[in-house]
Parts: sequence; structure tokens; C-alpha cells
Amino acid sequence: MSEENIPLVSPNATDNIDKKKSRFLKVWFAIFPFIIPLTILIIFSFIAITILFVLQSSTSMYRIDCYPEALSKFSNYSKEACLKRNCIFDEKVTLNMTQCYLKRNYGYKVIHEEQTESGLRLKLKRNSAVASMFPEPIKNVILDVQYYTNDILRFRFYDNDQPRYEVPIPLTGSPGRAPSPLYEFGYSSSDLPEKLFSFVVKRRTSQAILFDTSLGGLVLNNQFLQIVTRLQSPHIYGFGENNHDTLKHNVYERKTWGIFARDQGTNWGSNTNHYGTHPFYVVMEQVSKSDQRPSGHMHGVLLLNSNAMDYSFDSKPSLTIRTIGGILDFFVFLGPSPEQVTQQYTWLIGRTFLPPYWSLGFQLSRWGYSNLEHMQRVIERNRNAKVPFDVQYADIDYMDARKDFTIDSINFQGLNQYFTQLNRDGIRTMIILDPGMFDDEKNYVPTIEGIREDVFIRSDQTKTLMKGVCWPGNVFFPDFFKNQTQVWWSRWIKNFRQTNLTFDGLWIDMNEPALFSTNDLIPWNSLEINSNYTLKCTQNTFDDPPYRTKAVFRYDERANRSARLSDHTLCMSALQGEINANTENSKYFHYDVHNLYGWSETKATWNALKSTIGNRSLILSRSTFVGSGQWSSHWFGDNQATWKEMKRSLILMVEFNWFGIPFNGADICGFDQIPTEEMCIRWMQLGAFYPFSRIHSSNKPFDQDPAAWSQSAVTIMISALQIRYRLLPYYYTLFYKAHTQGSTVIRPLFHEFPTDKITFDIHLQFLIGSHIMILPVTDNGARQVYVYIPSSHWYDYYTGSLIQAKQQFIMLEAPLETIPILLRGGAIIPTQGYALSTKYSRMKPFELIIVLNANGQAEGDLFYDDGESFDTINSQRYYYATFNWSSVNCLLSIDVITNNYSYMSTLILDSLIIYGWNEIPTTITTDNQHMHTVVNSSRQFLRIDSLSLIMTQSHKITWNKVVNKHN
Repeated sequence: MSEENIPLVSPNATDNIDKKKSRFLKVWFAIFPFIIPLTILIIFSFIAITILFVLQSSTSMYRIDCYPEALSKFSNYSKEACLKRNCIFDEKVTLNMTQCYLKRNYGYKVIHEEQTESGLRLKLKRNSAVASMFPEPIKNVILDVQYYTNDILRFRFYDNDQPRYEVPIPLTGSPGRAPSPLYEFGYSSSDLPEKLFSFVVKRRTSQAILFDTSLGGLVLNNQFLQIVTRLQSPHIYGFGENNHDTLKHNVYERKTWGIFARDQGTNWGSNTNHYGTHPFYVVMEQVSKSDQRPSGHMHGVLLLNSNAMDYSFDSKPSLTIRTIGGILDFFVFLGPSPEQVTQQYTWLIGRTFLPPYWSLGFQLSRWGYSNLEHMQRVIERNRNAKVPFDVQYADIDYMDARKDFTIDSINFQGLNQYFTQLNRDGIRTMIILDPGMFDDEKNYVPTIEGIREDVFIRSDQTKTLMKGVCWPGNVFFPDFFKNQTQVWWSRWIKNFRQTNLTFDGLWIDMNEPALFSTNDLIPWNSLEINSNYTLKCTQNTFDDPPYRTKAVFRYDERANRSARLSDHTLCMSALQGEINANTENSKYFHYDVHNLYGWSETKATWNALKSTIGNRSLILSRSTFVGSGQWSSHWFGDNQATWKEMKRSLILMVEFNWFGIPFNGADICGFDQIPTEEMCIRWMQLGAFYPFSRIHSSNKPFDQDPAAWSQSAVTIMISALQIRYRLLPYYYTLFYKAHTQGSTVIRPLFHEFPTDKITFDIHLQFLIGSHIMILPVTDNGARQVYVYIPSSHWYDYYTGSLIQAKQQFIMLEAPLETIPILLRGGAIIPTQGYALSTKYSRMKPFELIIVLNANGQAEGDLFYDDGESFDTINSQRYYYATFNWSSVNCLLSIDVITNNYSYMSTLILDSLIIYGWNEIPTTITTDNQHMHTVVNSSRQFLRIDSLSLIMTQSHKITWNKVVNKHN
């Protein structure tokens, strides 16, 4: 048989194969319907497991720093030190990872929940399976959640076993449990290991998470309290007082910032704390983490705590806040608009005072008037140069040996008479007072009486006074938490003004409180005061707490020893406040109320001036706290004549509007160092629009007031001030709204354009109210500014030309003699004629700047009163009018709403200046009676003059529609 005829498979084998195929097909068709669903189930299970793993890995990889001070050369950081804090030490740590970090099961568990009249109460117990980072952990904690108002949520952690210090400032009380809150509070025992507690605060509508502690890190010890929250977006702003170089914090830099009131100027390097304490931040929200478009919403958060603290960011993004005393007392403000957040915050803490009108004028000051003649020369020089100004200051030069309530009888003889003459000429005066009282118990009467009346801060219960060093030498510091101190302070202010020196306001400096060379061997001014004494604080848990905060260890690099809380100030162990009748101990330690020193002095000074002067006055305070804006303005302290410091002032100006202190500004042209003429010109152009506009300098060998510069320079400076003076009615109306509604005076662009993400990073241009954009030149030699135009219909203030841009950056010309200013369509801005002081500008006719939007409409308003009386608003002794322009209806309506300021009847509305009016009639009619000719301007705006409309009457201005276009 040939090979090809041999069968490869036998017939029997073929039958077997066919049977197997048949069985396989039966099985296949039997299971086929289940394969696709099973495959889908496996795929989705894999995805879910992967997501869960990623989420768990992400959370488990997040490390909460257990040794924030590690970089300090005196921190003693090591593996052993980390382990001593009962934390985890990673010997194989990679770059940008935390090496010493908190254990994941550190925290608290919920043991009881109950509903309260105002919200919810949780009882928490510390997880004792994990040893504490620091001594004295708080084992049993209460979390009270209070539905404060519909748009404010309060939650506070406190010790359930013993009372702790709480910030003693007045707040607007809750009207009762919020009936329709905009928020939800929820807690969980499943997000952290071992059923540890965490919680979230959400918006009810969008479910956006505003506060979320699921990362862990809740630590509550006697002298170390920490909380960690995820951030809804990386767009976080606020906290102060720090020298930030951008308005928005960069969470990706993972920086830590300290908050503690200390005599440290804005020029003290970077990443430093300064004079005030404002643990308040705001966040511009995004739609979601995956959709990072802005939602247009903002929320704010206040930690009401007055102890030294610091705050850190992480790229998560997350925020860690650490404080070394008190309780964790938080308020969340739901907004949702940026202005509403500020309004809600100031409603709680107290809204800003209505400043006297004269204080909105330009102000002259310097440290280093060698004598009265020097001061007079400066004033006359500026008068002769026609520089407008309203206020003259006297720094510590006027005092006898720098002692409060004295006058240098040699160098400043006749000062009282000169100030009286300035008042007659329309110039107001401010004098400085420092809180430290000279240690002379034989001849210096303020100290003699103060000791007798027990007004000074004591070292211990034996009534030993705590003595430090300041300008006059050895000093004692008044304790303004005592009622007798406030009476003593008020008496001395009143007597000094009546007997020795007239003044219109007080400048309270050195009130952090500031001492010289505490804990050092000798004071830096020992030769001047002829003493080597310094205050030296003993080693104790107040002056040397377990955790010093970034506000202290930031300065280790400058010293040959570990920095202490008490450096440059009083010992933290000092006693303050009234004596408790039961314990016979003082109510407070300085450790707790240090950051309230400026606040307590400000409040006492406000009461003193109110009873002494009888009219609205001005208090200018260096140290501030939450709520200080009710009584005080603020300048940003000792800066330098650098372009960088000029830029920083823009940031601080906005931040203090958020903090509820809108009447603020920097020392124009710089306190320290020598400005160039160009820098001073540019700074004066910017400073002309600070809410608080003052030029001030240190004890330099030359003057830097406007008239001290060249004729061309002073001309440029005057031109900027002329614009300010014309705008004062607009500023005053904004301050009326800040006082009554809590609105900002100066605001960043994103307050008005909250869905434009580009505005979130802009801080070198700002808005006055909602319709005037200031574009300062802040770089040497620049003759152009690169600016962002967030929307359509902005006009050049000077030319009236429409800016042909929308949501884009453009380059604007900015020659040395000009600060670019843009006006936003839709506004009617009240202005008043220019004069060399507000005494005379208030007599000038009013004008309306009418800036039309795309629809040919505009609106505005004007608040006006006598500018100095108390309580004009509650008593309705003021004038208020609204303005409305409609191109469609050919109508400008002027409606007087409140007309109880009698002097207003002597004033007129004389002019209209109109931007963007394309259909221009030849005449207009006022009140259906008088016709006025419209004359085309060579610029791209129109003026209508000689209206002579009485301000106390409502008016209708009409015209006929026309077809012609204005070119």
C-alpha cells in the first residue's frame, strides 16, 4: 500500500472527535449567556479595587509633619527626637516627603452624640493606644456644632474635664438655630483607622466640601492643638499679618507661616510674622477636583484663637493649623459671593468704624523732626507747593525724653499754639502715644498714679511689676484688660489734650507690645538710655512651650541661641486681667492674651477719645486682632524704600479689607532706606489711592515729603492727589457701606469676576469699590504696565477711550507722570471739586462721572454727612441719594432718599462727565424746565457743566434720541 493511501485517522477516531465537539458546543452554549456579564463584573470589580487601593494609598501616603521645626538649627531634630514624640521616622525618605510623621491612628473616637438647641454635640475620647506627641493630652473632648446663622457655621473643640482659656472678645450672637442653613455638617468613623472620628462641612446645594478632616492629624494637648483639613481648591488667601509676596498662597511650596504679634517690620526678610494676628482665610472654590473651573463661590474660615500659632500648606491641597493654647473655635462663612463672605465675617466680629471725612485726606508725617521749626518748614514747603493735605503727625520727637504725656519744652516749645493754628487753617493733627510708661516713681506722674491705681502688668501674684525696655528706657506696661487701667488711660488722654496739646487723633505704636532686647544681655539702646538693664524671662512652660511655632523658630537663624516667645516683648508668664474673687489670681496669662494687647489698647483709646473729643476721631494702631477694625485704622508698619515693599503693600491692602480693617495703607516712599525720586513718584501715585494715605519715614538725614523733591516730581505727585481728592465722596460712600454692610473698600479683581480663573492670581492691579481699577507701576524704569482686562467696557480715565479688550492681557502706556486708571461700564461715580484740604473741598460743587455699560446704563449712589459727628447713621442725620442712567429711556434720575444733613442745601451738582455715550443730543433738559447745551469734548467723553442743581432735591435729566455718533 502506498504511503498516501494510509488513513491518518481511523473511522472510529473520527466518530469520537465528533462526539467531543458536540459535547463542547453544548457546554459552550450553556455557559455563553453568563460569560459577558461575568466579564463585565470582573472588569468593574478590578476598576473599583484599583480606585479603592489608590484612594487608600493616597490617604495612607499622606504624612502629617510631626516635627515642623526640624530645619531650625536649635531644634535638636534627629531620629531619637522624632521617636520621642511618639511619631514615625522614615530613614529612606525621598525628596519632598515628610520624614517624621504622625501615626495614622492618632486621634479621637466618638462615644456619644446628642442634639442641642443650636445644633449637635459630640463627646470624643482620645485613642489612648497611641502615645501623645506632647505632654498633657486632652483625653475627653466636646465638639459643639452650632448652626449659627443660615450662612455661618460654628464648631468648637474644648476640654470636657476642665475649663480652658477662650478669646474674650465680643461677637455678634447667634439669633438661634439657623432654620435654613446653606451648609451640612457630617461626621464619620470609617475614613480613618480604628474608627477614629473625622468630619466634613459641605455646601447644601452643590455638595462642595469646604472643611474635611479625613486626613487625620487632630491633636489636642494642653499646649499644642492641631487640626488638618483638605482644601476645596488650591486658591487660598488670607492669614496675617505676614509679608506675603503673592496674594494667593502657593500650596505647592508647602510653606509654614507663623502668626504672633511682634515688632517686626515688613522688611524682615520673607516668610515672617508681623504686628497683628488674623487667623482668617478665604478660598475661591472650583467646580470639583476633576473639573477645576471656578464655581464663582467663595467661603471663609476663622479660627478664633489668640495664642501663638502657625499654618502650613500641602499640595494635596491641605491646610494644617497649629496653636499652643486655648481651644479650637471655628466659624465657616458660606458666602457664596466674595463680598458676602466679608460681610458675614464683619457682621460677626464687628464692622469698621466710619472714619471722619478729614482722615481720608492726604497726611504728612516723619520720625525725625528735629524741632518745631523743622516741622513748620516742611508744612510751609508743601503749602507753598500747593500739595493738598489734611493731617500733620507728631512722632516721639515731640516728647520730653520720649515719655508719654510730655512735650519737649526746648525743641517743641509752642507746639500747642501751632497745632491750634493748623486747626484753624483746616489741618488736623495726630500725635503718637506708646503704651510703655517710664520707670520713674518720683517725678513721672503717669507712672506714680499708675502704680497707685494698680494699672500695670505684673510678673506674679505678689504684685511685682514686670519691667522692660523701650524708647525712654525702663518701662512698665498698662494692663488694658483692667477697668482701672482704662479709667487711668482715659483720664491722662483727656487731661493732656485739655492742658498741654490739642490733637484730633491718636497714633498708638509699639503695642504688640514691643520691648527692646528682652532676654538679651544689654539693650541695643543702652548708651542712649544710660542703662544695661533688660527683661530676662525665666525658663518656664509659658515662655518655653513644648512647641514654639514658626513665629518663633523662624528667627533661630539670626541668633546664637534658641529664639523664645518673649523675645522683643513681655514674658509670657506675666499676669493680666481682673483678679478672680474666688481664686485671688489674675484672670489671664500674657501667654494667652499677648496677641490681644493692641486690641485691648485700641478699644480703651476709642472710649477715651470719644469722651474727650466728642466727635469722630482717628486711631492709627500698629498691632491689630480680629475685630480691631471697629475702632481703628492700620498702617503696615516699618517698610523699606524698595520696589518689592511697594508690591507687598498691595497684598496687605487687600488682606486687611478681608480682615475687617479697610482703612489701611503703607508708609508711602518707604520708612527705612532712601528712595529714588522715580520710586517716590510711583509710590505717591499708588499711595494716593490707599484708603489711608500717609507719607512717613524713619529718622533719615533728609526729608521725603512731596515738596522735598524736584518741581517736576512734586507736580506729578500733586496730579495723583488731585484725583484722590475729587474721588473722596466715592471713597466716603464705600466706607459707609463697609460700616453698615461690611463690604470691602479695596478688593481684588476676583471679587467682581469670580468665575474668571485668571483673576485668581492677580494682585498688582486692584479695584476701588467695583468700578475703578488702579494699575500702578511697581518696577523701576517701567513706562508701560501689563494688565489684565477681565470683561468688556472699560474706559481710560484720562481720555475716555474704550479699552478694546476682554478677558485678555494688554500693554498700557504709563509715562512717569501718569498712573493708569480704568473705569468700568455701569457706574455713576460721585466726585467733588478739588481743594487743598477737605475743609474746602467739602464746599465745592459735586460732579457725576457716568460710565455707560454695553446696554447704555449706569447707576451709583452718594452718602454724605457732616463728616465728624457720631451716630449720624442711626439718627438719620445724613444725606443719601441714588443715580440711574438709561440711554434707552433717555433719562438720568437723581433720587434723594434721605435728606437730613442741613448743609447739603448749600451745595450743588454742577457737572456731568459721560463715558461711552454714542448717541449725543445737542441739548438736555433738567426737570422739564432748563435746557443745557451739550458740547463735544476733544476727548472721548463729554462734559455738561453749569447745571447748578440743588443737591437736596431729586431731579430728572432728559434728552431726545438722536442718530449721530460721537467720534
